Amino acid sequence: MIRRVRLISGLVLFGYVLQHLINHGIGIFSLSAMETARPVLQAPFGNPIGQMLLYGAFLVHISLAFHSLYVRRTFRAMQRAEIVQLLAGLSIPPLLALHIIGTRVLDTFYGSDPSYAWLLSIYFEYDVWVGVRQMAVLAVAWIHGCLGLYYWLSTKEFWGRYSRFLMLAAVLVPFYSYTGAWSAGREVAALSQDPGYVDSMFRSVNPPPWEAVEFLYQVENGFLAGYAVLVVLVLIAGQCRKIIERQRGMVQISYDRGQEIHVPEGMSILEASRLHNIPHASVCGGRGRCSTCRVKILSGLDFIDPPSPEELSVLGRIAAAPDVRLACQARPQVSRVRISRLLPPTATARDGFAKPGYLQGEEIEIAVLFADIRNFTGLSEHRLPYDVVFLLNRYSDAMGRSIEEAGGYLDKFVGDGVMALFGVGMEDKKHAAEQALEAARLISERIEEMNAALEDELESPLRVGIGVHVGPAIVGEMGYGRCVQLTAIGDTVNMASRLEGLTKSIGTPLVVSGEVADLCGLDSACYRDVETEIRGRDGLMRVCGVSDLSLLPECEVKEDGGEPYRSDPALGF
Repeated sequence: MIRRVRLISGLVLFGYVLQHLINHGIGIFSLSAMETARPVLQAPFGNPIGQMLLYGAFLVHISLAFHSLYVRRTFRAMQRAEIVQLLAGLSIPPLLALHIIGTRVLDTFYGSDPSYAWLLSIYFEYDVWVGVRQMAVLAVAWIHGCLGLYYWLSTKEFWGRYSRFLMLAAVLVPFYSYTGAWSAGREVAALSQDPGYVDSMFRSVNPPPWEAVEFLYQVENGFLAGYAVLVVLVLIAGQCRKIIERQRGMVQISYDRGQEIHVPEGMSILEASRLHNIPHASVCGGRGRCSTCRVKILSGLDFIDPPSPEELSVLGRIAAAPDVRLACQARPQVSRVRISRLLPPTATARDGFAKPGYLQGEEIEIAVLFADIRNFTGLSEHRLPYDVVFLLNRYSDAMGRSIEEAGGYLDKFVGDGVMALFGVGMEDKKHAAEQALEAARLISERIEEMNAALEDELESPLRVGIGVHVGPAIVGEMGYGRCVQLTAIGDTVNMASRLEGLTKSIGTPLVVSGEVADLCGLDSACYRDVETEIRGRDGLMRVCGVSDLSLLPECEVKEDGGEPYRSDPALGF
């Protein structure tokens, strides 16, 4: 509930800051345009209901900030972005105090009508320090709001697609605003050289008497002193609470890799990890949104408070087991708790989304294709590096397009070798095998096209050896850091690789296992059976050598055959 209220109140305040920045930016055109747009842009907050919403959101948000300050067990466990967001949020009220007093209070009690011309004349002519403060508070509020939006939106699935545009907007909006304010300020400074303009401007504003201005400065000083005292009292109260918690007892947290730490009761598992410099993923900054900090409770689950409805919602989104908790929300009581972190410290927001079983790790029936250029070393050893790279890129393009058009997933390139998976995300190994053979046929066609296009540059035509096998394999996202990708391991993968190697001894461009030939119903006229030994397998194995790949039947991707895995470059995977 607190998280939702903080988000809603923050969005209201962010909208208020955004409309101010947009209004300032209109000063690029002229001061009059800036003034004309003001009542339109400020209309949502220029009425009694809007003002109640704005001031209510401000009071709620700052109250929750003090609550967050009070309940925080340690500041050493905070990430840099969290520290910046916290300091920016706490600095907004003192920076904003004079502006609120100089606009809202003067309007309410003295009937003044502050205009942009009057305010900019103060900022640029009479009290530059006040102008610096006003420009600074907009920047601080914008940074605070953008960090809050980042922690919220980065847990959404669309973030990867639109993050670059949102980041660009986060930079361009304040730049646009300050450029407009500077342009309008210079215009006011030039107009202020005319005493008649200054007199007319002040009459339209109806400024308060000087005694009232001095009183308002005293009000500001009193607010700043009271605010500082309040911050100190909250910090002292938080320290007192920590002392009381330590007296109640300590919690022992054991990790799956052997680390063991002791922390006061009431501290979350994530805070405990950070406090003791134990790497722990948390994309949303410990706000219970992303699920990347999730842990498996190996023992001591009964000594942890039950999850809140918000935590249950996040855990339900990823279909978590009953013994899985969010480390940022789980607070062990006095006892021993043993946990296992389920994601590496390098986890990204994408890891917090619900994933199909095959991405998390699953044994499924797939077809695997291996392909390799014959005698590539001989082709490349007398060529310039540029020529070798050019040839490999043409080859990679031909292979990649063939595999994807057939409905497969390009697993990896290793030099001139290729590994591809078919049937991932589907439940039909027959269709997976047919897709693999379709890819082999397309590869053969594309290689012939390359040979024709590069006839004058190649001493001999390119020849490719392809091996295809079908069977069970463990499929999942594997790797480290940014090198995590979908791949497969197991005997089926090994067999496909060894079938590709057999193309040399059998003397055909394609070798498939007997199971693939039977599943696809290949015409016996287009292949020849061979009984041969395969390293790693007892006894003889039936394999089929295909000499003419153009005789392979064409395969169409079925509409109801399942949704094959596709990488999404916009999301970074």
